Amino acid sequence: MTRDWLSWVRANDAEIMTVLENQASNLVKAATILAESISDYSTLKEKNSILKNLEHQGDQLTHELFTIIDKTFVTPLDKEDISELTSTIDQVLDATYGTSDRMVLFKVQKSSVHMQELANLLLNACKEIHNAVTGLPKAKREDLIQYTKAISHSEHEGDNIYRLAIAALFDTNNAIEIIKSKEIYETLESALDRSRDVADVIEDIALKYR
Repeated sequence: MTRDWLSWVRANDAEIMTVLENQASNLVKAATILAESISDYSTLKEKNSILKNLEHQGDQLTHELFTIIDKTFVTPLDKEDISELTSTIDQVLDATYGTSDRMVLFKVQKSSVHMQELANLLLNACKEIHNAVTGLPKAKREDLIQYTKAISHSEHEGDNIYRLAIAALFDTNNAIEIIKSKEIYETLESALDRSRDVADVIEDIALKYR
């Protein structure tokens, strides 16, 4: 076969692929802002407002994509695959914004090394999601699998850091701060877990379409 393995992405499918790519780009922006706000904690409140807007944009993109596929008879991927991909990306975005919002609501006084490490891993995973989504029309199956492996690696590293972070919390005596920080760690880990869900969807797509 001489054509690209995803040559089924026709010109009239561009609208669907464009929305997916916009959704992935929006996710990278959000993860970048979260990592920056944790690094420079003085910007948290300001950047939380930006994240709220990005989360709202993500909801709009998800709704837009569902509307398009509902009206489209033939889609570049199975409708179920498109729905699952857009939904799981949106879940990563929700948890990304949720991390920042909880830090503001709980009035967490400062970030920790472990929070920064988890946020950086999340950003790495989101960049790989973007690479995979933008590569869907042209990338080889092997390339998509490499992207999904990189996402899974970030999620696995996140599990290790999460365990270390929780263990470190219980070396302290401030019960309220333990509860607050534990919630932040759990939300960050949830974002990474959802990124792994995105990787699973993309891997299924890569194996299904030749």
